[in-house]
Amino acid sequence: MFDLFGMEKPHKITDGDEVELLITVYDVAVLGIVRGLLEDENIPYLVRERGTGNVMKIVTGFSIYGTDVFVPAAALETAKALVAGLEDAPVVFVDDDGNEISVDEAAEQAADD
Repeated sequence: MFDLFGMEKPHKITDGDEVELLITVYDVAVLGIVRGLLEDENIPYLVRERGTGNVMKIVTGFSIYGTDVFVPAAALETAKALVAGLEDAPVVFVDDDGNEISVDEAAEQAADD
């Protein structure tokens, strides 16, 4: 099914260099962190929305399909080391004072705002 949208097909940068999928992120903040890490190490990258993600971001502000980040095959191992742990990072909610709170408490605060 995913092949229908071209999500599982190999990708190439225009000059013919092979690229590899580094990570798929579902959060704009995590995408910003990944981009920053790659830029700090001068690793070129290609960002591609999955499925109809571009349209969804315009309409809703986010995409449920995720965003793929590709890097040159030669830099894949270095890039993987940089982003290690980002896919499995837990979501932590904090209050206005910086104290960690539960999901229920975060939902109550959001409802109050």
